[in-house]
Amino acid sequence: MCNEKINILIVDDRPENLLALEAILDEEEYNLIKAFSGEEALRFLLQYDFAAILLDVQMPGMDGFTTAKFIRAREKTKNIPILFITANYMDSEHIFMGYSVGAIDYILKPFDPIILKSKVERFVELYLLRQKLIIQSNKLEEKNKVIEYMAYHDGLTDLPNRRKFNEELIRFVNIAKSTNESLGLMYLDLDRFKYINDSLGHSMGDKLLQHLAKRLSMTIRDSDFVARMGGDEFVVLLPNSNREQCLEVTENILDAFKNPFTIHSYEFHLTACIGLAIFPFDGEDANTLLKNADAALYRAKEQGKNKFSVYHSGMNLQSYRTFLMQNDLRNAIENEEFTLVYQPRIQLSSEQVVSAEAFIRWNHPKWGTISPNEFIPIAEESELIFEIDKWVLQTVCKQINSWDHLGFSPTRIAINFSAKHFLQQNFIEQIKKILHDSKIDPKRIEIEITETALLKNEDIVKHTLKQLKDMDIHVSLDDFGTGYSSMNYLRDFHFDTVKIDQSYIQDITLTQTNSHSIVESMISLGKKLNINVVAEGVETTEQLQRLLELQCDDVQGYIYSYPLSPQHFLHYLNSRNSNNTTTNITKTLSDKVIVLNPKEGIGINRKIIESTVQQFKFDFALSNRELDVFSLIVEGSSNKVISEKLFISEHTVKNHITNILSKLRVSDRVHAIALVYEQCINKKNVQ
Repeated sequence: MCNEKINILIVDDRPENLLALEAILDEEEYNLIKAFSGEEALRFLLQYDFAAILLDVQMPGMDGFTTAKFIRAREKTKNIPILFITANYMDSEHIFMGYSVGAIDYILKPFDPIILKSKVERFVELYLLRQKLIIQSNKLEEKNKVIEYMAYHDGLTDLPNRRKFNEELIRFVNIAKSTNESLGLMYLDLDRFKYINDSLGHSMGDKLLQHLAKRLSMTIRDSDFVARMGGDEFVVLLPNSNREQCLEVTENILDAFKNPFTIHSYEFHLTACIGLAIFPFDGEDANTLLKNADAALYRAKEQGKNKFSVYHSGMNLQSYRTFLMQNDLRNAIENEEFTLVYQPRIQLSSEQVVSAEAFIRWNHPKWGTISPNEFIPIAEESELIFEIDKWVLQTVCKQINSWDHLGFSPTRIAINFSAKHFLQQNFIEQIKKILHDSKIDPKRIEIEITETALLKNEDIVKHTLKQLKDMDIHVSLDDFGTGYSSMNYLRDFHFDTVKIDQSYIQDITLTQTNSHSIVESMISLGKKLNINVVAEGVETTEQLQRLLELQCDDVQGYIYSYPLSPQHFLHYLNSRNSNNTTTNITKTLSDKVIVLNPKEGIGINRKIIESTVQQFKFDFALSNRELDVFSLIVEGSSNKVISEKLFISEHTVKNHITNILSKLRVSDRVHAIALVYEQCINKKNVQ
């Protein structure tokens, strides 16, 4: 049979009838198949696909009605139209029976050739139409599969996308719940991938992502599920995996990234940070698990490149505290929760207070005093920093007027402004208005700018600084020496003062460092450029002596005074400038300072540290091994050093650290060490 022809089945027990039907239906496009019995017809129906069946009713053996019942009972043949051919003497009961078993129509013998041919043609048309619909339906189904695939897969890497991941995460969590198994969720983000796009273009970046996706898929286990969340972020689901197994996969991925990616003539060395959360310990539903894995990723990126972090409850507490803090910041000015403290600067040649630096403090109604290091980054991120810095300048101006009225006031008050201000169009106009309204001489104000504010915005900042200088506002460069182009800044910008960063001052007495030579060069350079030099963070008499020898202009630090409230600052100013010498007040204040002794690592008696760490064991239920690890953490040991000293793997060290941080309810080892220091300081003051 030719595939192009349309099959029509003719069933009759009499050869002459078959010949007659064949003669009437003789068409080029038809393939007429003849059957002499119902049984033979059913066999043909298993072999061919028919457009129509012409079926004689009265046949010996299996008659037409019985044959029709079998045809309708089969799934493959139930929709083929049946045309019964019968004698004209059949009564209505038999005709009704034919329709009930599936006949489409009747034609009576002797039949009219034209009518028969016309009816068959209609059946053929319906058949062709049905075939077209089947073809179109199949094509539509294939397109739907393609659309569905595109909807659930990333077009670049061919990995499942965010939508597919969200569905799979819910499904995996439900399976884990029903089977009482753990489930790992890994959130991965590439380090500094943006620089590849910026330097080599997005086309190269896309190719690199494709290579990375393939390597990631090859690194994970067969049972794991990997998806691309967008950009350079990927997620991996690790079914039926405990924390140890998840960490093993995590380390395998980081190890796999150590091998470079080669594309054309370029060789790329990529690193990634990974956040890990485990169901049900780190979240009992899909949303919580994903949120906590993201929090762990954020913490890993805070630690640097090529890091991973396992979620623990301390992160959630910190995130919640940050969320509350951002909301409370909006009302802090209105509720008068901010205060300013002032740290004096001492001119070494005269031992007089020549200026002071203003520091903001937030007296939170629930949490007490909050460090600027904690709330200023939140304020900058939420744009609240503009209102806060405006309040600082207004408050400083009011304070200067108040001190002037009492007859005591330093020459200048220095204010730290966020780098964002220097990009504001109305920044200068705001300062002019505040100074005008307060009737403050601009020479009484010093504005400090850090080197980070200059990065990538030099032209804009240079114009702003020139406007400040034209107003006779004193401009200083803070944290001098910590940037990448410190000397260039002195050449391109006209600063009145540079402040040597305290990291150099802390090491100025150490012979094994170059800090002394660097500080000496900075002071010498400042004198040649007619720039006032201030040393920050001076805490010991040894440091002060070195700065005196180097003829530094001004110093600022705990050796003279902590930041003071306006009332205490006025008292300090009156006492020092009246006596013109190092007073008992200075000695009293410096006695309260905990000096950082580089040889001991910290300036607190080691016995106090050891007893405090031992107390932590009982207060936070630390095991003996966790106590060993925690003691080394407090000493500042790295994971590798801890591993070598305790003869355990770095992997085990990481697990111990995770448990310790969770018990202490802190977010990282720095916070843990801070807790120890705080208790040590309290013990030292009691003694």
